[in-house]
Amino acid sequence: MAFKLTYSDGQETDYDDGTAWEVDNGVLKMGREDGEWTVLVSPSHWAVIEVGAATAPRAESGDAAEEAEDSDEAEDGETTEDRDD
Repeated sequence: MAFKLTYSDGQETDYDDGTAWEVDNGVLKMGREDGEWTVLVSPSHWAVIEVGAATAPRAESGDAAEEAEDSDEAEDGETTEDRDD
């Protein structure tokens, strides 16, 4: 499911439906497939996940922008700010 991730420094990145993601104890886990996480983002480095907000193609910056997220933590249109710092 498409989503928009806002990092704690204010940077925003849009991800498309090809991104699987999960939030586990505040850690944002992202990857190409559910359960096979290639990027882990500390709770101190991300601020907001907006599910269903992103429709643009995945960014190609060589880091977390190439990864995907799964919508197990929130439903369409909701903003997820629940995390353990």
